[in-house]
Amino acid sequence: MKFMLYDQNQSMLLPPNLAECLPEDHLSFVVSDIVNNLDLSAIENGYTEDGHPAYHPKMMIKILFYGYIQGVRSSRKLENKTYEDIAFRYLSANAHLDHGTINLFRKKHLFELPSVFAQIITAVKGLGLADFSDISLDGTKIKAQASEDNLFTKEEIIRLKAKIETFLSEAEKIDEEENTEFGNKRGYNQIPRRLADPKTRQEEIRKFQRKLADLDKADKEIDRKQEKANERDKTIGHKNQEKQTRYQVRNRTSNTTDPEATLMKMKNGSFDMAYNVGITAANQYIAAYDVTDDPTDTKSLPEMIKKTEENTGQKVKIAKADSTYFNKENIAFLKDNQTESFIPDTRMNSDKKKEAKESEGKTENKYDRKNFIYDEKHDRFICPEGKYLEIRKENKYQDGTREYKGTECKNCPNASSCTKGKTRFLEVDFKLNEIRNEMRAKLNTDEGKKKYNERICEIEPVMADIKRNQNFSEFLCRGKKMAFVELGLASSAHNIKKIFLELKRNGIKRKDIDWNSLIKTQMA
Repeated sequence: MKFMLYDQNQSMLLPPNLAECLPEDHLSFVVSDIVNNLDLSAIENGYTEDGHPAYHPKMMIKILFYGYIQGVRSSRKLENKTYEDIAFRYLSANAHLDHGTINLFRKKHLFELPSVFAQIITAVKGLGLADFSDISLDGTKIKAQASEDNLFTKEEIIRLKAKIETFLSEAEKIDEEENTEFGNKRGYNQIPRRLADPKTRQEEIRKFQRKLADLDKADKEIDRKQEKANERDKTIGHKNQEKQTRYQVRNRTSNTTDPEATLMKMKNGSFDMAYNVGITAANQYIAAYDVTDDPTDTKSLPEMIKKTEENTGQKVKIAKADSTYFNKENIAFLKDNQTESFIPDTRMNSDKKKEAKESEGKTENKYDRKNFIYDEKHDRFICPEGKYLEIRKENKYQDGTREYKGTECKNCPNASSCTKGKTRFLEVDFKLNEIRNEMRAKLNTDEGKKKYNERICEIEPVMADIKRNQNFSEFLCRGKKMAFVELGLASSAHNIKKIFLELKRNGIKRKDIDWNSLIKTQMA
């Protein structure tokens, strides 16, 4: 016989066990083992005895975790997988889930997901895969599920609301007068076609009422963001007026599709409605995650440290982050928290770029602020031309910052090369400079360089896995709460996959692990 028998319609004597159709070391088994031993009571308590029995939360979570690991996040695609993919069919016990059921579970029952995520971290700790006392932080922007066509300013929202209210008022008036006055005063051909027929008129009314409700939400969200912007103004000096204006403008817009999202500048330079995602990690295992509507990472550091310590039950002793997290408040917080920090300042990075340009033979700016010499005895600065910048009496101290003003700029022939204005100003925060110099000295040591380089290896691959391998370039759900749920699913899936790869790399069989005692003992 030249070929083996090939019959696609051949019947099996006994129904196959789907587990036997998969390799013994398949990822789906680890997903199943871990979820089977998690305490899901917080999620199960969201169900009632009423109505038809629901699918078990364990099955639903397994499908979602495995789906996110595979980069399959859409509920419709997950539904298809329960028909087409053996691993999904094994995890669902051969049940074919409807996409609406999957989506409803994700939207209604996963607000307690952080407690599940924390249990997965206990498994990581129990297996000795990461030390969460030494972490790295980073943030990235992920697009919101919001159409650009529905982005409006405060003024546009007011105008649209006025138009809709006029339309609704007109439709209501027609309803009231139609049977009595309408026939005597106007003909049906004199009103808009969409209002002439009572049925279509009611459909139009409902549509515009929904639109009006969306605009109201967007309007309120602008007010909330504007209030946050006003609070921020109190901490921004007058020399940062341009920065302040950009922040205010950004918060004067809102999107009726997802009002809680914020217009943010993405890595490619474009502007999109998005959320800012923050993550802490150790040895590429995620320790904490968060979602904010603030495009800057700076303010998120204290909350991320707090979440990390709550999730892991460990004190954070070392924190590494990029320059976006550097400011006085964060360094002070970490110091009070007895956490050693390795965070460069933004000026340190710019100085390195300038040094690189100088090494390439490019001319340095003679009037760079670092070339202004401080005269501590007389509390003044000396510019490269030997002129003095004296402290301004009317603004001597502002939040620990001193401002110095040139005294002879009007008579200086090189003033145009030094400043765009008539006079050169220097705003100096001596306390911040002290912190900056201490941090630079630490980062320039061999140990400092080593620790900061660890950050790149620990956190960057995590971001790449979520955004690339999980296809998480855009949220599927709307609103900050649901964005947080989605990020929790992605973070949990990432950690489970890392556990699986580590076990496989070390030749450890999943059957040799007592997942129940591992998680429960660590939780206790």
